Amino acid sequence: MGLVETEAIILRSYRLAEADKIVIGLTKGAGVVRGVAHGARRLKSKYGASLEPFTHVALQFYEKEGRELVSLRQVEILKSYFALAQNTEAVHALEYWSELVLEFAPPHEPNEKLFRMVKACVEALGEEPARIEACARYFEVWMLKLAGFLPDLRACAVCGRSFTEGESVYVNLEQRLRCAICSKRAGEEWSGQALTRMRMIRRLGPLEFAGANLDKESAVSQEMARITQRLIARALERTPRGQASFILAASEK
Repeated sequence: MGLVETEAIILRSYRLAEADKIVIGLTKGAGVVRGVAHGARRLKSKYGASLEPFTHVALQFYEKEGRELVSLRQVEILKSYFALAQNTEAVHALEYWSELVLEFAPPHEPNEKLFRMVKACVEALGEEPARIEACARYFEVWMLKLAGFLPDLRACAVCGRSFTEGESVYVNLEQRLRCAICSKRAGEEWSGQALTRMRMIRRLGPLEFAGANLDKESAVSQEMARITQRLIARALERTPRGQASFILAASEK
């Protein structure tokens, strides 16, 4: 406990009283933290624009034992993505991502892999805003993987045989992937193309995946979206609110 210095991605902020804000951030060294930024709503606040969602910051806060809320002392912008605020679809995507982080990541539990993944996805979206769908699939797959809800994409859960390129697989109620023989073609079918793209995500960075010239209107891309969104809904036992808003924004583009 005491003074903590770490990198963070700002996820959300809320009004508190007349002059303060409650800020939620994903930190590199302390996991998800909630803190009070005193005076953040004043015109001459020392925080400026540093508390805008998905700003990458150097964060300094004071943590006191027994208190859920930390006290923010200093926030310095390392990289901002203010340009994305002009893109309605991107705004909904980021809101959806923040909801997934808050649903799957326990508070105050350090997870550097999660921090690096979120940071890399935001950077990719900033560089390739036209590839929002690809970035979203990448984020969803890795969120499921890091939270322990992504099935093994490599081999049949029954016979152990490695899946071949282009082979369709079948998912049972326990979210285990099986080959056609072991499953007798029962369960939810995933095409070989969709499985290949999901495995690509495990090998590539988000910018590489987003730049792979994947057509968001293709049948395979739409299938991937259905797969990841079903897995998330099953893991949470509900559909995230931000998911519906993001899908609507994407359809209206």
